[in-house]
Amino acid sequence: MTKLISPGAATRTVKRSPLRGSAKNFIPRKLIAHQVAGHLALDFCNTAGEHRAERPDELWRDWESFLRWAAQAGVIGPESYFELLRYPEPLAEIIRFRETIYRVGLAIADARPISAHDIEFIRERVNAPRPAIEFRNHAIRWHPARLHASAQLCAVFTGEALSLFCSPMAERIGACEGGNCGWLFLDQSRGKRRRWCDMNDCGNREKARRYYEKQKGL
Repeated sequence: MTKLISPGAATRTVKRSPLRGSAKNFIPRKLIAHQVAGHLALDFCNTAGEHRAERPDELWRDWESFLRWAAQAGVIGPESYFELLRYPEPLAEIIRFRETIYRVGLAIADARPISAHDIEFIRERVNAPRPAIEFRNHAIRWHPARLHASAQLCAVFTGEALSLFCSPMAERIGACEGGNCGWLFLDQSRGKRRRWCDMNDCGNREKARRYYEKQKGL
């Protein structure tokens, strides 16, 4: 399960004012990953499909897809998207941050011991410099520096994650039970009954599986 819009699906775009010296006038709106977690740090983790699998499906295929996800999540605005697109950075360190945060979140969801090494990794980086702030059209967003966007945005996600893990809300972290999905979410249901990242995705898959098993047993 990758929760990614299929390659043949129509791509919606949003118009923006052209940047000087740039021919790009549209931001692709094709979803990188559905935001179903209820918390930015967990949505950050949910950018790999089949995350419990030995080899998850990486949804950030390049720098553009990471920036597009950040824009879709409301972390950066269109101006930052187009500005940073011209200054690509490797994704390896971003993915390392993501996987560290994911391991801690999954351990909490599964009620397993948390790796002290992972917590130390997060703690050591939580005070790293964050981006500047921009205010446009009554919205406040992060505005990363051109050559430090990766590190600055990772500091944002790390801070969000540690704040969540150290709060009572950590007890509400759950993991999708759909196969190898493993996507994380905040379970706000009474009695913590939520089992799926999205009832319309993994939930329906499980219902279909149960129906098939029932029919096969008739």
